[in-house]
Amino acid sequence: MTKSPGMRQYLGLAIGLLVGVAGALLFQQSLPPEEGSMQEQLEEVEAELRVVSQRNAVLEAEGTGRRGRRSVRDGMRTIAEKIRDGEDVSLDDIFWTMKPWMRDMAPLFDRMRALDQDNNFDALAGDLSRRYDLSPRDERALKDWLVRKSEENAREFNEVIFSDTSGFVDFVRASRFDEQDLVGIDEFMESRLEGEELAQFKAERLGERISHVQAEANRRLHRIDGAVDLDNDQLDEMFGVMARGSKRFEPGMEFDGMGGETGRLEGADREAAIRAVLRPDQLRRYEAYQQERKEDAEREMRRMGLSLPKDWQLLDDEGF
Repeated sequence: MTKSPGMRQYLGLAIGLLVGVAGALLFQQSLPPEEGSMQEQLEEVEAELRVVSQRNAVLEAEGTGRRGRRSVRDGMRTIAEKIRDGEDVSLDDIFWTMKPWMRDMAPLFDRMRALDQDNNFDALAGDLSRRYDLSPRDERALKDWLVRKSEENAREFNEVIFSDTSGFVDFVRASRFDEQDLVGIDEFMESRLEGEELAQFKAERLGERISHVQAEANRRLHRIDGAVDLDNDQLDEMFGVMARGSKRFEPGMEFDGMGGETGRLEGADREAAIRAVLRPDQLRRYEAYQQERKEDAEREMRRMGLSLPKDWQLLDDEGF
């Protein structure tokens, strides 16, 4: 049975993010920034944050306004003690411990995120303008729309950072960028295009979504078939279930095995549809496989002295 990278890839993402931020700051501090440059603006923000941090340290030392609240230092000390004692540390524990610091650094994170996303959006705007021959006016309108989308993404990211209930999984999902999942981009483009360009755009976008849904359904079908050994009739029916369970599936798409059902399946409905295809003996194997996946992920985390974060299955690419 083929194993996926599992939670390791997200641990690497978290570590890479922290190391990358630290490395970027150290590098910026080693070079004098150009006047008016992004580096200069970042250093100004850092200076402001150092002042805030120093004030907080004074308040903490004086016991003013900090009673009953754990500092980042306290949280890190607790995590270090758990590691020394051989106890598991959750990625949620690490994320929650770092939240106060991340909130203080939110302006810097936001500028770094915006810079990276602006580069992605510039490339996307250029690609769409070239492929569909947008006028200069429409290209400017597209860039304005993408700016608003970037601001919306920033609000969603900050909601995760400032929420008292968000966890590591929420942080990972808020950090992702996928131009194929830009909500509203199709409607915007269709409002600007006409004639052959509009027909071309609709056809190409539909083709891209169908291709993605097919690839995702085939991948998940292969995994569940390896776990429960589907017969030929079940293969077709299960493919339809997996296709309808893709986040890029749209009502109206038609694939083999769908029958008369064309609605999208999510959450409990998708799980119920999967189970409905299986025989009792296959259902037992399916449940055993699901439990094995969880135990594998737990073992993987324990080898590093960590435990699974809440909602870990939302990041598990083998989820059905």
